[in-house]
Amino acid sequence: MLRFQLETEIQKPLDQVITLFTDRSLLTEWQPGLLSSEQVESFPHPKYILRFNFGRRKMEMTETILRNELPAHFDGTYEMKGVVNLIHNSFEAKGPGITKWTCTTEFRFSGLMKVVSIFMKDGFRQQSEVIMKNFKRYAER
Repeated sequence: MLRFQLETEIQKPLDQVITLFTDRSLLTEWQPGLLSSEQVESFPHPKYILRFNFGRRKMEMTETILRNELPAHFDGTYEMKGVVNLIHNSFEAKGPGITKWTCTTEFRFSGLMKVVSIFMKDGFRQQSEVIMKNFKRYAER
């Protein structure tokens, strides 16, 4: 298992940040490699199939939104073969026009990914940092 927490401050008011974060039509604008997000279930939790393209590598991931009580809670799981990623996002106003985003992430590995994860731990954290930086840049533009 791999667990870490990341934080960033976004130079936008809380309500604007939440509006951008929750607008699924904008996901491809700030999620690296994301081609599409298709809802496949709504009960008991919204579930989406996320399709990515990373050069020659295509992959699918299942997103399940477990708790959407923004700004305090946006919790979900992101699953693909051998990897379950649990994420807790929270946002808070830190002053006029400043929003703090905190993301707590836990990766659980199975099968071959248990071995691969030993060598790629930094890569999982770096990818999470890229996503946060991309969203921050997108929100502040």
